[in-house]
Amino acid sequence: MKKIVKYILIFVLALSVTQCSLDTKIYDQIPTEDAFATAQDVSNALNGAYQKFGDYKFYGNYAVAMSDMITDISQADASSGHFVTINSWTFDEYSTELLDMWETGYKVLDWCTRGINGGAALIANGNLTASDKEEVTACVSQMYSLRAMSSFVLVNYFGLPYRAGTANDALGIVVLTTQPINAFQNVSRSTVGETYTQILADIVQAKAYMNELSDKSTITQYNFNEAAIFAMEARVKLNMQDYAGAKSAAQDAITLRNSGDETPESYVTMWSKTAITNEDIFTIVKSSADNLSANSLNTLYNSYGGTLTAFTTGLINSTDIRIGLTDGSRGLKFDGIASSADVSNVPVFRKSEMYLILAESNLRISTPNIADAKDALLYTAKRDTVTYKTVADLPSGQSALLTLVANERVRELFQEGHRWYDLRRTGALANIGGNATFDLSKFVLPIPGEEVLSGFGVVQNPDWASTEP
Repeated sequence: MKKIVKYILIFVLALSVTQCSLDTKIYDQIPTEDAFATAQDVSNALNGAYQKFGDYKFYGNYAVAMSDMITDISQADASSGHFVTINSWTFDEYSTELLDMWETGYKVLDWCTRGINGGAALIANGNLTASDKEEVTACVSQMYSLRAMSSFVLVNYFGLPYRAGTANDALGIVVLTTQPINAFQNVSRSTVGETYTQILADIVQAKAYMNELSDKSTITQYNFNEAAIFAMEARVKLNMQDYAGAKSAAQDAITLRNSGDETPESYVTMWSKTAITNEDIFTIVKSSADNLSANSLNTLYNSYGGTLTAFTTGLINSTDIRIGLTDGSRGLKFDGIASSADVSNVPVFRKSEMYLILAESNLRISTPNIADAKDALLYTAKRDTVTYKTVADLPSGQSALLTLVANERVRELFQEGHRWYDLRRTGALANIGGNATFDLSKFVLPIPGEEVLSGFGVVQNPDWASTEP
């Protein structure tokens, strides 16, 4: 498994930063067995995991942009060369974006698995001070969360979608559980079902360690806090068609976030700041020190010419405050802050997504609750300040409400990397790659060719190209 493990021949953890920093300083002379002697070592491992999770090759750009560029939300500029093969469906198993996402996602999984083991061992030894034990416990919770979220991203790009009531025996990813993958170790891909089982198990562990903390408030919205764990659970269970579970988790995320609501004016302006907003549950914080430049979402949707499709802009009325996040064709969510056009936070979970999950889940549960669905849906729908002022302005029937939820997910979440998941989990047809009625739920991306050819057991998705549009 050469491509996954090439970076773990010597595991490095020496970082001279605090728990919330995304800066890393790597020392390459620290062997794995000596890596976790103190609470600071575990904190350093968490920093490394956050740095890789927020890297432009994963959730800081590629894993987000891919979802919109490969569907019907965004349009790449052919002259820029960025995401053009993805957007035009001319990619193959050797496309750079796929390899980078695969490799960087597995770096997150590796750092988290090693950090979890090291942290758990330190706690079990019983020699930590009370404050150090608190720090290690917080770190382990966050690493379980990051591992679950990264596995969720990887299995949704490189595996077929989960389908409730089926065996879900299609190939998923190489799951990491109690042990990291060692160099030159032969591995095999778990099924989609097995991958989701591990994701849910990691969420359970993240909650368990979080519940051991005496003060959960020290983990802010810049990190995987308690509300974010439930937000992740809501997203995962929505994709599993576990609507009762998704509903419960989404409500818990909103309750735990316990923030006020943004006004119409502040909702638009919050995108040009890096401060935590009432919308944020977990966001990847960026700064000018990151030197993102060409590798930022800002650049993709700015100087590299990425725009919104006519499908996307056509869903946003002139009376909708979200029209202020476009210039008619270009999305402005990642247009930078006043001091730097390259800097924007990247939201992972927002309150608005949770309300949309509540609305959809209330409509899809075995006994639909129309009233609760409408109450939740109004949270985002009322951003069209003329069309939807009260719940009475919303449709009354289940089918019409589900259509409105789907459209709201486009209006509310464009540029944030949700469309790929939405089309695959619902089976809705869309105009993609020149096919006006393409069913994305039948398609799966190829495993990077370099990984398959390395000969350590990762097999290709069979006949993946045959289901392209």
